[in-house]
Amino acid sequence: MSDSLLLWALAVVGVAWAVGAYNRLVRLRSEVNTAFAAIDGELQPLARLVDDMLAGTDPQDEDRQQPSEKFLAPIREASSELTAALVAARARPLDGERIAAVRLAGERWARAWDYAERQDAHDLAGPQLPETVSTERALRLKQADVIGAQFNAAVDRYNRAITQFPAVLIAWTFSFRRGRHL
Repeated sequence: MSDSLLLWALAVVGVAWAVGAYNRLVRLRSEVNTAFAAIDGELQPLARLVDDMLAGTDPQDEDRQQPSEKFLAPIREASSELTAALVAARARPLDGERIAAVRLAGERWARAWDYAERQDAHDLAGPQLPETVSTERALRLKQADVIGAQFNAAVDRYNRAITQFPAVLIAWTFSFRRGRHL
């Protein structure tokens, strides 16, 4: 009788441990999702910056030159790519390919803006970008860097948890996969 009691006690402890380990992994995965939602919330307005900029200017204002479509086209293309990557990653922020696509789209977006700002600085007709747009972009980029670091830290905690023994058994059983940094 004592052997069966000991086996039942071990089974209860094992099940309690497994439930606790599973809940910890789910909580860490949820932290990654929350961190991605924050970075998504910061990058979406950046991707819309061109359209927001044009919506805030008066086309009748003769003192203010409207940016040409040729000038804005690379930024708009990169913004569309970034928006699409964010939408795809929103559903599964631990999917390495989706996060890599967000990172690449973000890099392309940053290059398009940097190029536009360099071109704008040398435009003899005067700047096409309002100064407020460059200031807004710089501020949001700093915030996105901080939030991106928080996302990466959440991914690190999650990745460490799914590789620790014995939680690795639960991670393997329930298909918890490693995440990727932004």
